[in-house]
Amino acid sequence: MDDQETRVDRPIRWDQPFGEELLPDQLVDWALTGTVLSFACTDFQPGGATIADILKNDARQVEYLPGEILIRKGDYGGSVFFGLTGSIHVLTDPAGEVALQTRTMPKKRSWWQAISQLWRNSKGPETRLDTASEISSIDEVALIKKARTIPVNLENFIRDYKSVEIPMGRSIGEIASLRRSTRSATVFSTTKTLVLELRWQAIRDICRKSRLFRQYLEDEVRSRSLGNLFSDIPLFDKIPKDDQAKIMDVICFERHGNENWNQGLRSSLGNKDALIDQETLVVKAGWRLDGIWVLLNGFCRISKNRDGVPDTTDYLRPGDVFGLEELLEATESGRAPVATRNIHSIGATDLLLISTSAVQKYILPHIPKADLIKNFSRPGGELNISKGTLEFLVDHRIINGNQAMIIDLDRCTDCDDCVKACAITHDGNPRFIREGHRHAQLMVATACMHCCDPVCLVGCPTGAIHRESASGNVIIQESTCIGCGTCVEACPYDNIRTVEIKDATGNPIIDTKSGSPILRATKCDLCIDQPSGPACVNACPQDALHRVHFGERDLSSAMWKRS
Repeated sequence: MDDQETRVDRPIRWDQPFGEELLPDQLVDWALTGTVLSFACTDFQPGGATIADILKNDARQVEYLPGEILIRKGDYGGSVFFGLTGSIHVLTDPAGEVALQTRTMPKKRSWWQAISQLWRNSKGPETRLDTASEISSIDEVALIKKARTIPVNLENFIRDYKSVEIPMGRSIGEIASLRRSTRSATVFSTTKTLVLELRWQAIRDICRKSRLFRQYLEDEVRSRSLGNLFSDIPLFDKIPKDDQAKIMDVICFERHGNENWNQGLRSSLGNKDALIDQETLVVKAGWRLDGIWVLLNGFCRISKNRDGVPDTTDYLRPGDVFGLEELLEATESGRAPVATRNIHSIGATDLLLISTSAVQKYILPHIPKADLIKNFSRPGGELNISKGTLEFLVDHRIINGNQAMIIDLDRCTDCDDCVKACAITHDGNPRFIREGHRHAQLMVATACMHCCDPVCLVGCPTGAIHRESASGNVIIQESTCIGCGTCVEACPYDNIRTVEIKDATGNPIIDTKSGSPILRATKCDLCIDQPSGPACVNACPQDALHRVHFGERDLSSAMWKRS
């Protein structure tokens, strides 16, 4: 062993501030007096980082020109904005959103077009016959700017479509930040505008230490997202509107976990202790339950303690409810409800806590107990799969998938018809690899799962990778993809890659500025333009390949379907 050791300081959160440099003191003072952040100054708990420390490191000043878009409806984002100077509008006219729409759904091909593709495919993969000249002169900065700017005359746009001016100092974007959901509306500047942008870690820490600011944000979410919230959760379907409003008055929003959960997954696979350490304990068995939990976003592990070790018994996905069994039993016995299982947050999760009294007043009178247990509770063993399989799916975070490709190796004959069908459908370029993590007779192929928490979307500078609003599938729009690789690095499952774009002769298309080949991100798109759906599933002669939605309650039937 060498006598000299290399020693470095452990990296900490604020080694690098959010902006290029720490936020100046005058802007910190301005934010704490001229925006709703002033609420936090009233009751900010002492100890640890001050609110000024948080703003210096986790906030930055951003300038927007007239017509530039701060927030685009449908995008993912964790930042919250506060206007400092200028004029900011939120678009309230659906027709205006259509006018701004730069994303287009691929049109499904006719059956004749799908069949004729067999003899029209190019010899080389990823050929672009009609965009070679355009791509070769790509300007990444210009493309990003174009994707973030109103594409028509600003004065005419404001005249033709309804929008509402947002007062300076008010928070913007808190719904998506607190719920890890897509942006619910488009926000744009109408003059030269300065805003303060806070990353969600700052919002989280300020909310933890200021009850008043946390209450302000919860009130904003309540007032702006009441209709969307209840339409997203099946539990509330049978509850009258009046009682829904009463529930909303007492509901508590909570956020737990780590938004960057994807970054450490690969290195932790196979190490159960490391995986559990990366998760956040939300509820512990033995704690008193203050009500029931409804998961809005993200996904969670449910476990029981066996000899001091968390033993996975189930999981939660968006819309799932935790604590119903305990609350119903306590209601009948007259005792206080106590948790019998743990909830571990995997990544960033948003939960609603509905108090015991609210459940008893506004939910139990409208939904029979048997219906609640059958349709909304998650009792252990209901999944009808083995313990080992459940542990495998949760530890590898496969339960994140809405369309995970599961292959039954007992039925698979390695014929590769699935890969061939994918290649034929995608111009010679298969969009998945028939290899992946294995457990018993199951293999999870390396193919996009169209996740419920698609971390690949976060950070895309043009919004090229996005969730399609109608189907919920995660797709890439080639015309605005700049091949930066942000989504490739973000995907913890290695399900996205970048490929060189080639012309009709099979030669790479070169960027005239850098001299490097033009790249585009590529992944499974579930054959979104095909009339018959995913070609891989249709081509399997042994019925060994299945697309599994892990929101389904009976995983056994979903994973071992038979023709």
